Amino acid sequence: MRIIGGEYGGRKLTPLLGRDIRPTTDRMRETIFNILRHSSIDLEGATVLDVFAGTGAMGLEALSHGAAHATFFDNAPKSLQILKKNISLLGVKNKASVKNVSAPALPATGKQYDIVFLDPPYHLDVINDTLSALKEKKYLANNCIIIVEYSSGNALAYPDYFIATKEKTYGDARVIFLENNF
Repeated sequence: MRIIGGEYGGRKLTPLLGRDIRPTTDRMRETIFNILRHSSIDLEGATVLDVFAGTGAMGLEALSHGAAHATFFDNAPKSLQILKKNISLLGVKNKASVKNVSAPALPATGKQYDIVFLDPPYHLDVINDTLSALKEKKYLANNCIIIVEYSSGNALAYPDYFIATKEKTYGDARVIFLENNF
């Protein structure tokens, strides 16, 4: 597992190991960031929230591409340990915040984000509730883009105050780009 592009491109990250672990592939991450580069959001200076962060690869990739700050939410002790290690490996402690948070029970922070990555374990049915919590707790900036990764074998129902703008499938993983419609 490595950072694909940007300032830290090619740098290796410490992976999470385990049979239930399903990191976003390098190929899919590359596709996601190619789409983001051509979106309405400027990665340069963006604020990023990585929910169910795991290794932090998505948020760290965003920092590599010029994001100003990334906040990482996870509640698994091993994930939090690896995530902090990866932040140190890249030397981005001043641009990263790690929070022990169990989505969809999100705390009210008063912070808004330009880009949100939402990649829960496939066996958890929390996407819709987490999307609702992101809206209700005012995490989403006006032109926020939310990137949701889920099993391609499942249908994704999301609240109607979001609009799907792009969808890609790679094997058993599907990624959908949502924009707020409120």
